[in-house]
Amino acid sequence: MIKTKIPIFETFNDFYQGIGLEHQSQIPDFDIVTIESLEPTARRCMPPYRQGFYQIALMSNYGKTQFNLNTDLLNLEGFPMVFVVPGQVFSWVRDKRMTGYFIMFRKEFLGNSFSDLISDFPFLKISEKNMLLLTEEEHKSLVFDMERMYSVSRNPHPYQGKMLEGMLASLLYYCKAIFERSKSEEYQLSRSQIIANKFEVLVDKMYVDTKNVSSYAEALNITPNYLTTTVKNLTGKSAKDIINERLFTESKSLLKYSDLDIAEISHRLNFDEPTHFTRFFKKQSGSTPNQFRKS
Repeated sequence: MIKTKIPIFETFNDFYQGIGLEHQSQIPDFDIVTIESLEPTARRCMPPYRQGFYQIALMSNYGKTQFNLNTDLLNLEGFPMVFVVPGQVFSWVRDKRMTGYFIMFRKEFLGNSFSDLISDFPFLKISEKNMLLLTEEEHKSLVFDMERMYSVSRNPHPYQGKMLEGMLASLLYYCKAIFERSKSEEYQLSRSQIIANKFEVLVDKMYVDTKNVSSYAEALNITPNYLTTTVKNLTGKSAKDIINERLFTESKSLLKYSDLDIAEISHRLNFDEPTHFTRFFKKQSGSTPNQFRKS
């Protein structure tokens, strides 16, 4: 585990140790565990952390469980499915009656099947809500899939890795269909959508060091005006708005979950002066960084 103000669990086993689960991952870049196995050793309250891998939580029962993603409390209702992606700040309070499955995986586990995981599965974007509300039938189908995956993972086989890779890909495509349904329109990757997706991926990688639209446009080999118009037509937000939203999300996480002072946060986020960071934050939220931290 990398020691920072907000812990980062780079491996599954680091994560298991951090939450007190007596389990070790046996398959490179993939694991699946039952939520019931968290009892009785695992922690029921986990303070904020980040992780270096993707995680899918399918819950059959969640009781009074609470999940916080970045600075937002997720509203668990019905049949929820939650995705945690690298870079997000996650914390939770777990009801001991909680049941279901956790899947952990790295992009590498899917091999060369997907050239751009975020473009293929947009619900894994760091900017998305990262929760799907399932129908009862969808929930039953996914429980069946995860039961099979769990069984395969616990029974070594010459083709175990390939079987699990195919099953995970199938599950992600099923989730994609649910995601598209939730958007209430058919999702087709037009040229404009491809550009918007690539832009959002770049923002996640570059937002600290690069805050001007022209640099992103240059990286995408298009003009700043075309990038702004394309993103605005698809999202209702300007390219600059999306850069600022990502920067604002990280600002809130650092203010809420770290002991860094305002000057240190300003430096970490590559602002020229702390006053520039304060002005940016107040414009986004209506309050100063200190006021937000105290609240």
